Amino acid sequence: MQPLGWLARIADILMIPIMYLLAGTLKESPQQTHFWNNTKLSKKEVAELSHNMMVSCKGDCRAVGRKSFLDLRFHLPIFGGWKQYVVLRPNNHEQDWYVGWVSGIDSGIIRIELSGSVRMLIGPGEVKFFGINSDDNKQIAIKEIGRGHVGGNGPHSKIPLL
Repeated sequence: MQPLGWLARIADILMIPIMYLLAGTLKESPQQTHFWNNTKLSKKEVAELSHNMMVSCKGDCRAVGRKSFLDLRFHLPIFGGWKQYVVLRPNNHEQDWYVGWVSGIDSGIIRIELSGSVRMLIGPGEVKFFGINSDDNKQIAIKEIGRGHVGGNGPHSKIPLL
């Protein structure tokens, strides 16, 4: 996995005020994921993942559907976008990692290196989340440690939202 370059990191920083506005709250960490941070996975790469090391989540029936990879409504909580999230972390808390997903519409990995827990949005369909060790790019076991919703200012609200 290639980590984010300097240009992507600068773009992420410039997007922070917009993402706070779109979330509709200043009390929580805003969503940090943008298309330039994601790498799509091939069917072969998805097939090589161990489902035993993933976290599976049922969809949120209230969430708007995505018609394509470019459908960005899910990023807009103030306009009915995805609000429910799951909180994930590696079983081995001390390793840096990347989080990825496998869903009915697409599969990918986010190139933002994590050093702890992460919040991931849940859309209308089932999704499976997985972790990749940042040192050797091997899949790691992850677990769910909580759930919440954007704007709820719950106990996980300061954890990065991707």
